[in-house]
Amino acid sequence: MRRIGIAGCGRAARPFLDHLRKAGVAASGYGAALGPDTGETAAETFAAGIDTLILLPRDIAEAEALLFENEAFAKTAPDLCRIVISATLSPRYVRALRGRIAARITLIDAPFAGGARAISDARVSFFLGGPVEDLRHMAPIFDHLGRQAIRMGGFGTAMAAKVMNDFLAASSNAMTRIALDWAEAQGIDEARMIEMTGDTFAQTPAAFAQEIIEFMQPGSGGEFSVSTLIKDVECALDTALTSAHLTPPGAFETLFGSMKSRAIH
Repeated sequence: MRRIGIAGCGRAARPFLDHLRKAGVAASGYGAALGPDTGETAAETFAAGIDTLILLPRDIAEAEALLFENEAFAKTAPDLCRIVISATLSPRYVRALRGRIAARITLIDAPFAGGARAISDARVSFFLGGPVEDLRHMAPIFDHLGRQAIRMGGFGTAMAAKVMNDFLAASSNAMTRIALDWAEAQGIDEARMIEMTGDTFAQTPAAFAQEIIEFMQPGSGGEFSVSTLIKDVECALDTALTSAHLTPPGAFETLFGSMKSRAIH
Protein backbone atom coordinates (compact mmCIF):
# COMPACT_ATOMS: atom_id res chain seq x y z
CA MET A 1 0.00 0.00 0.00
CA ARG A 2 1.35 3.44 -0.97
CA ARG A 3 2.11 5.56 2.10
CA ILE A 4 2.52 9.25 1.32
CA GLY A 5 4.28 11.76 3.53
CA ILE A 6 4.08 15.51 2.94
CA ALA A 7 6.79 17.63 4.56
CA GLY A 8 7.58 21.32 4.45
CA CYS A 9 6.17 24.75 5.14
CA GLY A 10 5.21 25.60 1.57
CA ARG A 11 1.78 27.16 1.04
CA ALA A 12 0.43 24.05 -0.69
CA ALA A 13 1.46 21.57 2.04
CA ARG A 14 -1.75 21.58 4.04
CA PRO A 15 -4.15 21.72 1.06
CA PHE A 16 -2.29 18.86 -0.62
CA LEU A 17 -2.54 16.77 2.54
CA ASP A 18 -6.27 17.53 2.81
CA HIS A 19 -6.88 16.61 -0.85
CA LEU A 20 -5.14 13.25 -0.46
CA ARG A 21 -6.95 12.37 2.75
CA LYS A 22 -10.28 13.35 1.23
CA ALA A 23 -9.50 10.98 -1.64
CA GLY A 24 -8.83 8.16 0.81
CA VAL A 25 -5.06 8.10 0.34
CA ALA A 26 -2.99 7.09 3.36
CA ALA A 27 -1.12 10.37 3.93
CA SER A 28 0.65 11.97 6.87
CA GLY A 29 2.16 15.41 7.33
CA TYR A 30 5.23 16.97 8.91
CA GLY A 31 5.82 20.70 9.28
CA ALA A 32 4.42 23.74 11.04
CA ALA A 33 2.35 24.76 7.99
CA LEU A 34 0.37 21.54 8.26
CA GLY A 35 -1.18 22.50 11.58
CA PRO A 36 -1.44 20.66 14.90
CA ASP A 37 -4.11 18.16 13.85
CA THR A 38 -2.06 16.16 11.33
CA GLY A 39 -1.36 13.45 13.86
CA GLU A 40 2.42 13.72 13.56
CA THR A 41 4.62 15.22 16.27
CA ALA A 42 8.01 13.56 15.80
CA ALA A 43 10.23 13.29 12.75
CA GLU A 44 11.06 9.68 13.62
CA THR A 45 7.39 8.69 13.65
CA PHE A 46 6.76 10.42 10.35
CA ALA A 47 9.83 8.89 8.67
CA ALA A 48 8.96 5.38 9.80
CA GLY A 49 5.53 5.48 8.19
CA ILE A 50 6.21 6.56 4.59
CA ASP A 51 7.55 5.13 1.35
CA THR A 52 6.92 8.26 -0.75
CA LEU A 53 7.93 11.74 0.41
CA ILE A 54 6.37 14.81 -1.21
CA LEU A 55 8.63 17.71 -0.33
CA LEU A 56 7.17 21.24 -0.18
CA PRO A 57 9.91 23.45 1.31
CA ARG A 58 9.83 27.24 1.28
CA ASP A 59 13.42 27.43 0.06
CA ILE A 60 16.68 25.52 -0.33
CA ALA A 61 17.57 25.93 3.35
CA GLU A 62 14.41 24.12 4.41
CA ALA A 63 14.95 21.47 1.75
CA GLU A 64 18.44 20.83 3.14
CA ALA A 65 17.10 20.54 6.68
CA LEU A 66 14.34 18.12 5.71
CA LEU A 67 16.51 15.94 3.49
CA PHE A 68 19.95 15.95 5.08
CA GLU A 69 20.33 17.98 8.28
CA ASN A 70 17.69 18.34 11.02
CA GLU A 71 15.11 15.74 10.01
CA ALA A 72 17.33 14.11 7.35
CA PHE A 73 14.46 12.11 5.84
CA ALA A 74 16.61 11.09 2.86
CA LYS A 75 18.74 9.13 5.32
CA THR A 76 16.40 8.20 8.16
CA ALA A 77 13.19 6.98 6.47
CA PRO A 78 13.80 3.20 6.33
CA ASP A 79 11.23 2.35 3.64
CA LEU A 80 11.63 5.45 1.52
CA CYS A 81 11.73 4.61 -2.20
CA ARG A 82 10.59 7.86 -3.81
CA ILE A 83 11.06 11.61 -3.22
CA VAL A 84 8.88 14.11 -5.06
CA ILE A 85 10.10 17.71 -4.97
CA SER A 86 7.01 19.85 -5.46
CA ALA A 87 8.41 23.32 -4.87
CA THR A 88 10.12 25.80 -7.17
CA LEU A 89 13.83 25.68 -6.36
CA SER A 90 17.06 26.31 -8.25
CA PRO A 91 17.27 23.79 -11.13
CA ARG A 92 21.01 23.49 -10.51
CA TYR A 93 20.41 22.60 -6.86
CA VAL A 94 17.69 20.09 -7.73
CA ARG A 95 19.78 18.27 -10.33
CA ALA A 96 22.66 18.00 -7.86
CA LEU A 97 20.41 16.08 -5.44
CA ARG A 98 20.74 12.98 -7.59
CA GLY A 99 24.36 12.59 -6.50
CA ARG A 100 23.54 13.14 -2.83
CA ILE A 101 20.65 10.71 -2.34
CA ALA A 102 20.91 6.92 -2.42
CA ALA A 103 20.42 5.46 -5.90
CA ARG A 104 17.68 3.15 -4.60
CA ILE A 105 15.47 6.21 -4.04
CA THR A 106 13.74 7.52 -7.16
CA LEU A 107 13.72 11.30 -7.53
CA ILE A 108 10.89 13.19 -9.22
CA ASP A 109 10.68 16.94 -9.63
CA ALA A 110 7.09 18.15 -9.74
CA PRO A 111 6.81 21.93 -9.34
CA PHE A 112 3.39 23.35 -10.12
CA ALA A 113 1.78 26.47 -11.52
CA GLY A 114 -1.29 27.93 -9.83
CA GLY A 115 -2.26 30.41 -7.14
CA ALA A 116 -3.95 29.96 -3.79
CA ARG A 117 -7.40 29.33 -5.27
CA ALA A 118 -6.07 26.72 -7.72
CA ILE A 119 -4.28 24.96 -4.87
CA SER A 120 -7.43 24.96 -2.76
CA ASP A 121 -9.56 23.65 -5.64
CA ALA A 122 -6.99 21.02 -6.76
CA ARG A 123 -6.60 22.76 -10.13
CA VAL A 124 -2.84 23.35 -10.26
CA SER A 125 -0.76 22.23 -13.25
CA PHE A 126 2.27 20.04 -12.55
CA PHE A 127 5.52 20.04 -14.48
CA LEU A 128 6.96 16.54 -14.11
CA GLY A 129 10.49 15.23 -14.44
CA GLY A 130 11.50 11.64 -13.77
CA PRO A 131 11.35 8.03 -14.96
CA VAL A 132 8.25 7.22 -16.99
CA GLU A 133 7.27 4.20 -14.90
CA ASP A 134 7.53 6.08 -11.61
CA LEU A 135 5.49 8.96 -12.97
CA ARG A 136 2.86 6.50 -14.13
CA HIS A 137 2.83 5.03 -10.61
CA MET A 138 2.32 8.51 -9.13
CA ALA A 139 -0.31 9.63 -11.68
CA PRO A 140 -3.31 8.99 -9.36
CA ILE A 141 -1.69 11.18 -6.70
CA PHE A 142 -1.18 14.07 -9.10
CA ASP A 143 -4.78 13.62 -10.29
CA HIS A 144 -5.99 14.22 -6.73
CA LEU A 145 -3.89 17.39 -6.40
CA GLY A 146 -4.25 19.15 -9.76
CA ARG A 147 -6.00 19.37 -13.11
CA GLN A 148 -3.07 18.30 -15.27
CA ALA A 149 0.44 16.85 -15.01
CA ILE A 150 2.78 16.91 -18.00
CA ARG A 151 6.15 15.15 -18.20
CA MET A 152 8.96 17.44 -19.35
CA GLY A 153 11.63 14.73 -19.44
CA GLY A 154 14.07 13.17 -17.00
CA PHE A 155 14.70 14.31 -13.44
CA GLY A 156 15.51 18.03 -13.33
CA THR A 157 13.79 19.02 -16.56
CA ALA A 158 10.53 19.92 -14.83
CA MET A 159 12.23 22.40 -12.51
CA ALA A 160 13.98 24.05 -15.45
CA ALA A 161 10.70 24.23 -17.37
CA LYS A 162 8.88 25.71 -14.38
CA VAL A 163 11.38 28.53 -13.78
CA MET A 164 11.35 29.42 -17.48
CA ASN A 165 7.55 29.49 -17.35
CA ASP A 166 7.76 31.76 -14.29
CA PHE A 167 10.25 34.01 -16.05
CA LEU A 168 7.82 34.50 -18.94
CA ALA A 169 4.96 35.24 -16.55
CA ALA A 170 7.11 37.61 -14.46
CA SER A 171 8.22 39.52 -17.52
CA SER A 172 4.62 39.89 -18.69
CA ASN A 173 3.45 41.13 -15.27
CA ALA A 174 6.29 43.61 -14.99
CA MET A 175 5.83 45.01 -18.50
CA THR A 176 2.08 45.39 -17.86
CA ARG A 177 2.85 47.31 -14.69
CA ILE A 178 5.20 49.64 -16.58
CA ALA A 179 2.66 50.19 -19.36
CA LEU A 180 0.02 51.13 -16.78
CA ASP A 181 2.41 53.62 -15.18
CA TRP A 182 3.02 55.22 -18.57
CA ALA A 183 -0.71 55.31 -19.27
CA GLU A 184 -1.42 57.01 -15.95
CA ALA A 185 1.25 59.64 -16.65
CA GLN A 186 -0.58 60.52 -19.88
CA GLY A 187 -3.96 60.85 -18.21
CA ILE A 188 -5.36 57.55 -19.48
CA ASP A 189 -7.96 55.98 -17.20
CA GLU A 190 -6.32 52.91 -15.67
CA ALA A 191 -9.52 50.86 -15.38
CA ARG A 192 -10.25 51.32 -19.11
CA MET A 193 -6.67 50.42 -19.98
CA ILE A 194 -6.97 47.19 -17.98
CA GLU A 195 -10.28 46.35 -19.65
CA MET A 196 -8.80 46.76 -23.11
CA THR A 197 -5.59 44.90 -22.26
CA GLY A 198 -7.53 41.99 -20.81
CA ASP A 199 -9.48 41.74 -24.06
CA THR A 200 -6.28 41.89 -26.10
CA PHE A 201 -4.86 38.87 -24.29
CA ALA A 202 -8.13 36.92 -24.39
CA GLN A 203 -8.56 37.18 -20.64
CA THR A 204 -11.58 38.59 -18.84
CA PRO A 205 -10.99 42.13 -17.55
CA ALA A 206 -11.89 41.01 -14.02
CA ALA A 207 -9.35 38.18 -14.01
CA PHE A 208 -6.66 40.37 -15.57
CA ALA A 209 -7.31 43.17 -13.08
CA GLN A 210 -7.12 40.77 -10.14
CA GLU A 211 -3.68 39.58 -11.22
CA ILE A 212 -2.39 43.13 -11.50
CA ILE A 213 -3.98 44.17 -8.19
CA GLU A 214 -2.27 41.28 -6.38
CA PHE A 215 1.05 42.09 -8.00
CA MET A 216 0.87 45.81 -7.18
CA GLN A 217 -0.39 45.47 -3.61
CA PRO A 218 2.03 47.31 -1.30
CA GLY A 219 3.82 44.94 1.07
CA SER A 220 2.68 41.92 -0.89
CA GLY A 221 4.70 38.80 -0.18
CA GLY A 222 2.75 36.55 -2.47
CA GLU A 223 3.50 35.07 -5.86
CA PHE A 224 2.99 38.36 -7.70
CA SER A 225 5.30 40.48 -5.51
CA VAL A 226 8.34 42.32 -6.87
CA SER A 227 10.68 40.17 -4.77
CA THR A 228 9.21 37.08 -6.43
CA LEU A 229 9.78 38.58 -9.87
CA ILE A 230 13.47 38.95 -8.99
CA LYS A 231 13.60 35.35 -7.76
CA ASP A 232 11.98 34.18 -11.00
CA VAL A 233 14.69 35.90 -13.04
CA GLU A 234 17.47 34.51 -10.84
CA CYS A 235 16.12 30.97 -11.29
CA ALA A 236 15.81 31.48 -15.04
CA LEU A 237 19.44 32.61 -15.22
CA ASP A 238 20.33 29.48 -13.27
CA THR A 239 19.08 27.36 -16.18
CA ALA A 240 21.02 29.22 -18.86
CA LEU A 241 23.63 27.39 -20.92
CA THR A 242 27.21 28.66 -20.94
CA SER A 243 26.86 30.14 -24.43
CA ALA A 244 23.42 31.69 -23.81
CA HIS A 245 22.74 35.36 -24.54
CA LEU A 246 21.98 36.75 -21.07
CA THR A 247 21.56 40.48 -21.77
CA PRO A 248 17.71 40.63 -21.72
CA PRO A 249 17.29 38.47 -18.57
CA GLY A 250 20.01 40.41 -16.78
CA ALA A 251 18.32 43.69 -17.71
CA PHE A 252 15.03 42.39 -16.33
CA GLU A 253 16.69 41.55 -13.01
CA THR A 254 17.99 45.12 -12.73
CA LEU A 255 14.63 46.55 -13.77
CA PHE A 256 12.62 44.50 -11.28
CA GLY A 257 14.98 45.47 -8.48
CA SER A 258 14.10 49.12 -8.96
CA MET A 259 10.32 48.60 -9.06
CA LYS A 260 8.07 49.51 -6.14
CA SER A 261 4.68 47.99 -5.38
CA ARG A 262 1.69 50.30 -5.55
CA ALA A 263 -2.06 49.91 -5.31
CA ILE A 264 -4.13 49.99 -8.44
CA HIS A 265 -6.57 52.90 -8.75
